[in-house]
Amino acid sequence: MEEVTTIISLASGPAGAIAVLVLVLYTIYKLFIEHAMPIAKTYVLNQQENMKDILTEHKADREVFQTTITTLAKRQDKLEDDVEDIKTDIKQIMTKI
Repeated sequence: MEEVTTIISLASGPAGAIAVLVLVLYTIYKLFIEHAMPIAKTYVLNQQENMKDILTEHKADREVFQTTITTLAKRQDKLEDDVEDIKTDIKQIMTKI
């Protein structure tokens, strides 16, 4: 009977608390390694894939932007030339009047 009392005393005392603590820590470790880490890894991989997609789309948008700006610059140059011609014509008309 003394042996049973000793075992119960050890299980409910500091040694039992350490055993429970080790069991809880091991369970947390297993949950983290088996569940949290794969979820985190999948999340990071998805974020990397999304970033690659965003950068690819941005590159295409940038090319369209550059083409558009070049086209607008050419049109503006043409308009500036037309305005300069109109100014010259108006000055000539004004001098005749």
